[in-house]
Amino acid sequence: MNTNIAKPAKVAIIGASGTYGKGILARAEEIGVKAVVVTRSPHKFQDVKATTTVVETQLNEEEKLKEAFLGCDGVISALGDNRKERPKTNCLPHVWNAMKAVDVTKYIGMASGAMMMPGEKRGAVQLVVHLPLTVLKIFGVDFLEQNEWERDSLLLGKNGADSIRWVITRVIRPTETPFVGAYAHKNERGPLNCSIYDHGDFCLYCVASSEWEGLAPQVNSGPQPKK
Repeated sequence: MNTNIAKPAKVAIIGASGTYGKGILARAEEIGVKAVVVTRSPHKFQDVKATTTVVETQLNEEEKLKEAFLGCDGVISALGDNRKERPKTNCLPHVWNAMKAVDVTKYIGMASGAMMMPGEKRGAVQLVVHLPLTVLKIFGVDFLEQNEWERDSLLLGKNGADSIRWVITRVIRPTETPFVGAYAHKNERGPLNCSIYDHGDFCLYCVASSEWEGLAPQVNSGPQPKK
């Protein structure tokens, strides 16, 4: 799967300086998708291509976000899940409000591969990590809190996420291996590694396509295995 099948004309990217965000931006520039990098640290983007615009703003400044998102086909967020700073809880309501204000309704978010969707059976990875995560949660350490907050907001249309069309990608182990194409699936798990470029390509595809809308696919690198 790659964006030769479907690709957006223009996207906004949040978190483009992070591990997966770098892959999203690199892939957008490689295939000619116009990118709007929304960041509080513009000095990190000195060498972007002419197709990329860098907008300096905090993620709670909705007026600036509206200007950045205007004319975009969608917004891709590579915000992390820092438990202390709580970036998703503090920022995404503003992001979603700004999107809706300029009629941009497609949102692609990211979550841990350990996060579960309602009614989903645990795969091998979830089974391995479930017990220690449960024990830590009892002691007040919740590593999935930010991911689950984003998931529940989108599923229930709350915290500003009403009328947002979304996909949440789930990944486990990022690599900087070359692009080969993403393998996305609902209830299985391929190799644990996922190239940041494969993941970036898949995110761009999801902006342009409705195939995975309302779902949280697990994304790996490589072709889909033959059955």
